[in-house]
Amino acid sequence: MTTTMTQLDQLASTLRAAAAAYYDGTEELMTDAAYDDGLEQLRTAIATDPAVTGRYDDLLTQVAAGQSTGGEVTHPTRMGSLDKVVGLDAVTAFVTGIPGPVAIEPKLDGLAIRAQYDTDGYLALVATRGDGSTGDDITRAARNLRIQGLPSRIDPAYGIREVRGEVYCADADFLHAQTVRQGLGGAAFVNSRNAAAGILRKGDTAYADILSFAAYGAELTNPPTSGLYDETLQVLSHADIATAAGLLLGMLHTVPSGRENLADVLAQVEALDAARDNIGFPIDGIVLKADAAADRMRLGEGDRAPRWAVAYKYEAEAAVTKVVAITTAVGRTGRLAIRIEVEPVFVGGTTVTFATGHNVAWVLERDVRVGDTVTIKRANDVIPYVVSVDTGARPADSAPWTPPATDPNGGEWDKSTLLWRSVDPSLSVGATLRYAVSRDALDVEGMGTEVVDALVETGLVTRLPDLWNLTLTDLADLPLAKARRLGEKNATKILAELDKARTAPWARVITALGLRMTGRTMSRRLAAAFGSVEDLLAASVADLAAVDGIGEVKAQVIYDELRARLLDGTEQRPHAVDALRAAGVTLGAAAPSADAADLPLAGMSVVVSGSVPGYTRTTVAELIEAKGGRASSSVSATTSLLVSEPSTSSKYTRATKLGVRIVTPAEFLDMVG
Repeated sequence: MTTTMTQLDQLASTLRAAAAAYYDGTEELMTDAAYDDGLEQLRTAIATDPAVTGRYDDLLTQVAAGQSTGGEVTHPTRMGSLDKVVGLDAVTAFVTGIPGPVAIEPKLDGLAIRAQYDTDGYLALVATRGDGSTGDDITRAARNLRIQGLPSRIDPAYGIREVRGEVYCADADFLHAQTVRQGLGGAAFVNSRNAAAGILRKGDTAYADILSFAAYGAELTNPPTSGLYDETLQVLSHADIATAAGLLLGMLHTVPSGRENLADVLAQVEALDAARDNIGFPIDGIVLKADAAADRMRLGEGDRAPRWAVAYKYEAEAAVTKVVAITTAVGRTGRLAIRIEVEPVFVGGTTVTFATGHNVAWVLERDVRVGDTVTIKRANDVIPYVVSVDTGARPADSAPWTPPATDPNGGEWDKSTLLWRSVDPSLSVGATLRYAVSRDALDVEGMGTEVVDALVETGLVTRLPDLWNLTLTDLADLPLAKARRLGEKNATKILAELDKARTAPWARVITALGLRMTGRTMSRRLAAAFGSVEDLLAASVADLAAVDGIGEVKAQVIYDELRARLLDGTEQRPHAVDALRAAGVTLGAAAPSADAADLPLAGMSVVVSGSVPGYTRTTVAELIEAKGGRASSSVSATTSLLVSEPSTSSKYTRATKLGVRIVTPAEFLDMVG
């Protein structure tokens, strides 16, 4: 069937909109595969019909079709993108055309920037790629955000004048970004690239330490005499500037010769594809570059991209399925949670049956309906979400989804933010209690969902302190599903666990309260800053904001939550502080038991890779902070100690390269006594 000019124009318009959304970081309107197929249709039409020539040059010849317009900063040399190759045959053709070494690095799915350092080593300018010739000045935002891997000052002796690379959001940080975003009342980020672009554009300090940077090029005053790209990157690493190649040391490496080491290159391409679900940061392919200056000069530059480097893009982790139902529930903090149930589909290494609905506005704007054919992706292989809706395949009897008019008890929703919330505490007590007794909080073994729900439904527990008022009879006679009773044996075990929970660390008690804007990490920081419940309740908004990672916005929320959760009593029903104290629950100690400066890990940033005998990930972090240190998840120039057995992991390799002290788990336990 012949494609008409009108159809081609419509296709081009769709591609421009999708590209603009992608490069501006607003949303993803098309999968990568669908976008590439659309471009190929245009190329085919141009090849067969001379009348189409030049009509779609903005899509086919620009650095990035539909990308952001230029800005006030002029780039000294054009910031181009890389040509993509399709299929391993194309990879083979490129690699075997390079007699010298070939550098291999991950293709990060982030936002391209250029950063300049002045002669004193200070970060002087950060700009977006823009249209390739000019970009926006985002220096202030970059400084506010404290981007990992892009230091605010470097040793000027390295002679680094400029670096180019990608700002991205690592998997673990993406989850943190979503929490901050929702706490600020914003719509959930669609994916990690969307998060990176949105955060970088705003520059809000609430997102400090969330984004990361990795360089793929630099300008040096004294470049290596060898002319090797790999040695340039080594200079950056010595200056504590992260590099794309350095992110996967041990997995990817430069080969001595493209022509003679093809099998090694192809093995690395396939190995990264197989491992990309677990590397911890977003990529959409792999980059191959001529490492030697002589090979680069011989291959030269194209109109829009260098000929000495290509990007091989992996298959997108997306799948098509149908919406079965859209359901809602009230979460532990009272928030309206929306779940989109879909026909089971295999995505990103697992079978997905539910996708997040983010919030009411998100579902309504995308007009997701029961019966719709949708494309599902997994955000950083954690949160399944709907990428797009095929309205052309929508059933004739389809009806728009409508949100619940009231909460389950008939109360009005608090709609002051995008995240609707019920103000009726009885609706979320079950979820609050499940969180409180979970492993990361009070760790009450045996008190699972069925038991908690039964306690709430019978009215035996209406808030956290009620757990310690339970008797053996209460629990033994607790009615469960299928006419069962909990029984005396199980009841005895749970009571013993609750008794043990009375002496849980103060940080775990804070976690158990389920305060908005807190979790296990923030609870540990609050416990360290305010040693008792009296100190915590006496803290002003400014005092809370001064705690690392909180800031003014979070501080106000936590301040209000503390009063709602702990000081909500009446004359007949003592507030939670008195009730918890009466139950014998540890609520901190006003005076620390030891001088913090004398603790074995005082002032140290500690990273644990692997396991420490006798400890979980949470309890080892508690141990580190109890001994005066700060638990961190990634190795950097500021890391004081890595706890790890000898390995080839990226953390161990990076720590060795940076000269970070490394101890085994056994040696670590000896250190902390």
